[in-house]
Amino acid sequence: MATVKTGRSTRATAASKENGPKIEEGLNVFKSDKFDADAYVQSNTSKEISDLEGELSSIRNLLSTQATLIHSLAEGVHIDSLSPKASESPSANGLLNIEDNEPSDLEKWSAEFPDLLDVLLAEKRVDEALTAIDEGERAVAEAKETNSLSPAALTSLQTAIIERKQKLADQLAEAACQPSTRGAELRAAILALKKLGDGPRAHTLLLNAHFQRYQYNMLSLRPSSTSYGGAYTAALSQLVFSAIAQAASDSLAIFGKEPAYTSELVMWATKQTESYALLVKRHALASSAAAGGLRAAAECVQIALGHCSLLEARGLALCPVLLKLFRPSVEQALNANLKRIEESTAALAAADDWVLTYPPSGTRQSGWHSNASLGNTTAFQHKLTSSAHRFNSMVQVNI
Repeated sequence: MATVKTGRSTRATAASKENGPKIEEGLNVFKSDKFDADAYVQSNTSKEISDLEGELSSIRNLLSTQATLIHSLAEGVHIDSLSPKASESPSANGLLNIEDNEPSDLEKWSAEFPDLLDVLLAEKRVDEALTAIDEGERAVAEAKETNSLSPAALTSLQTAIIERKQKLADQLAEAACQPSTRGAELRAAILALKKLGDGPRAHTLLLNAHFQRYQYNMLSLRPSSTSYGGAYTAALSQLVFSAIAQAASDSLAIFGKEPAYTSELVMWATKQTESYALLVKRHALASSAAAGGLRAAAECVQIALGHCSLLEARGLALCPVLLKLFRPSVEQALNANLKRIEESTAALAAADDWVLTYPPSGTRQSGWHSNASLGNTTAFQHKLTSSAHRFNSMVQVNI
């Protein structure tokens, strides 16, 4: 321990000896007579300020250098962070463009819809085609409200529907005009055409179909000069008025009692009745009227009116049309018959012996009741000349 303490004391003494002269030199400044305290303080202060300014300038330069370094580092990090996005941006934009260009389900459906309709029309699946057209028209209406289709796609869809509707309507019209199309098949075609919105055309085709059918059936009805007028009238009446009755029934079943269609039916039925009356007059009444065959003419008219009156239950009162057209022929037959009677009577009167006799037995005579018969009828037969009896019998034949 004594040795350690001795070493420390020795080093302290040596240090004091070395620093002593320096301290004394520093203090000598203050001991001098020329020492100026103010100048000394100002000199030291200026030096310290100058040193501080130097240090501040160094610090400022250091901060500026560090700021530049930090800014450069920040720019480098930003560039590095952006470079992967820049490399990925074309593909990302491409994906967005692909998504934007990808058609919607409605656009895909509208593009395939015309082909679907073409298949249905080619296979003549009328009911399915009508359902598809209705669906297409609803899609068009919805697309207009929601703008879910581009203008080009919407126009294309509308055009496709219009063209296919027209094609289907033409197919139905062609089928209705075929002689083999009748009954339920004809009504189905007309109803489908009406559903397409072409009711007037459908109704006209219905009437024409019935007209063509009875015209075809009339080919087997060939009147001749030796044929019986009543038989021809009956056969023709059956063909014509049954066709009118069936047309009226189909019109009511499909179109109801709409005034426009009812009016067309009445005009069509009237026209067919007029054509029928002309045929009866030409092939049955003309010969009877010219020959004065009043009874034969009246029989033909009665047959025609009997068939025609059956249509009144369907709302078609066509008997006045027949009476108007048949009246000239009946009047002609009556006048011809009266003229024949007149001529025959004149010839008989010229050759008559003017002897009064009773009529032959079995001849109808007029009579009167006797007041003395007390209620019993007594027929008195008149005595007439032979020409008078002949005239009386001719008149009775035509009553």
